[in-house]
Amino acid sequence: MEEKREENKELREFHENPYNPERKKPEDIVRIFYIHNVPIIPVVSKRGGLLGIIRKEDVVSELSDIERTRDQRIDKFVSHLAKKMTLDDLLPYVAVCREFVVVSIFGEVEGRWTRLELLAACESPQKARVVENDIEKQKELQMMEWMIYMILEHVPRALYAVNKQGKTIFYNHYFEELYAARKSGEVDTGFVEKALGDAAKNEFFPAGKKGGEMYFYNQDLKMYYEKLPMLNNNKTVGYLIYCSRHLNESAPVKKRKRKK
Repeated sequence: MEEKREENKELREFHENPYNPERKKPEDIVRIFYIHNVPIIPVVSKRGGLLGIIRKEDVVSELSDIERTRDQRIDKFVSHLAKKMTLDDLLPYVAVCREFVVVSIFGEVEGRWTRLELLAACESPQKARVVENDIEKQKELQMMEWMIYMILEHVPRALYAVNKQGKTIFYNHYFEELYAARKSGEVDTGFVEKALGDAAKNEFFPAGKKGGEMYFYNQDLKMYYEKLPMLNNNKTVGYLIYCSRHLNESAPVKKRKRKK
């Protein structure tokens, strides 16, 4: 009877913890940082909720104390270092990194999040990854647009968001400043929507020598930008026009060739 009780306990513990903490060690977290070349790693729950964020420098500092971490379980190590971060804390990281690998508390890689998904999870952990099935479509889109507004207002980059039909959802004051420098005057949303929607006016280029990423140049707006899909329930509900400060400050404004 005692053996049966112990066996049931082991089965119950295995069901609650599908990963064996002994399989991974704290040093494996450092390898994830270097393999994926990221400065931070979000830690997610079994249901995909954000538990906290690990910084590379914190992991390196913790591992410097060999005696303390030598026999430490991976789940205890990750839970200890996973901290809550505000939007302001995240901005320096999302400004330089497009995508982040996410892990469980057992150090298992669970997938990747875009910077928008990470910001959304930080702003609203309960709603970032899961939307209730009984919400009406219109209310769902309104919630998404409001969340986008609340997030993007804090990002120090020129941003312009449109829905799937190309209609303006939001733009921040950094975009207003960039628009004024290129076109002068206040932002004309109708003009912007038409310019972004005309494929002939938008040239695209690979970003950097390694390729893999694309950026665009709009002839009418005279701006370089990246175009990121905004997802809700794994469906594209709009696009974020991300006007990189680096591209627009370092690259010259192109002049259109005059027809003879």
